[in-house]
Order: sequence, then C-alpha cells, then structure tokens
Amino acid sequence: MICIDSDFAIAILKGDEKAGTLLRDLESKGEICITSISVFELTYITKDISKKKERSLLNLIDTFRVLPLDKNSALFATKIGKKLAKDGNMVHPMDIMIGATALGNKMTLVTKNIKHFSRIKDLEVISW
Repeated sequence: MICIDSDFAIAILKGDEKAGTLLRDLESKGEICITSISVFELTYITKDISKKKERSLLNLIDTFRVLPLDKNSALFATKIGKKLAKDGNMVHPMDIMIGATALGNKMTLVTKNIKHFSRIKDLEVISW
C-alpha cells in the first residue's frame, strides 16, 4: 500500500505533470493513503490561500484514506525519534510521525524529502 507525503499532495494540486502521472500509476495498483499529520500540514497552510484553492485541497484530501496518528503510531514515532536523536540524525518531528505512521501500517511513502525520510530505518520510500 502507498502513503503520500504532503509535498506530493501539493504537487498534485499545482498540476505537476510528473506527480499526476505517478498518482495515476499508483492508483491503478491499489488504495492511496495520507497521514493525519500530512492533513494538518496541508490545511495549516490554507490560512493564506483562496477559498477556491482551499476547496480543491479539501477535495483532494477526501480522495484518500486518512491514517490517524493513533497511540501505537505515536509510541513508534517516539522510539524512532529517540533513536535518530541518539545517532545524531534528528529530523523534524512531523516527518518522524509521518514516517512512523507509514511504517507502522506497512506502507511505502511517496515523497521528495528523501534526506529526512531515508533516516528512518526500514521505511520504504519512493522518490518522485
């Protein structure tokens, strides 16, 4: 199964041809998900966009199943974050929560942010 990161959703909204092609390919292979953390990131930025763009964003989010940051994902994110900090490889806490949610649900994450997500052990990532 596939989980998309915020950057991929933004590219889709902007009409990025490469992102659109990849999305169609991924949809043909099964369900696409997004984390509740990415939903927060995406909707938090809407304070400075038009109502039309905000509606488009919310419509896009509605096409995906939203994976919650539940208790297990939060505890898993804590474990990952502590390990990254100990190793001197800390990344943004939201990226840790997104990665932990994807990994805990046995999903591959689609993102351009390979620099951060590649630090999360065993997380499978597709870069676009």
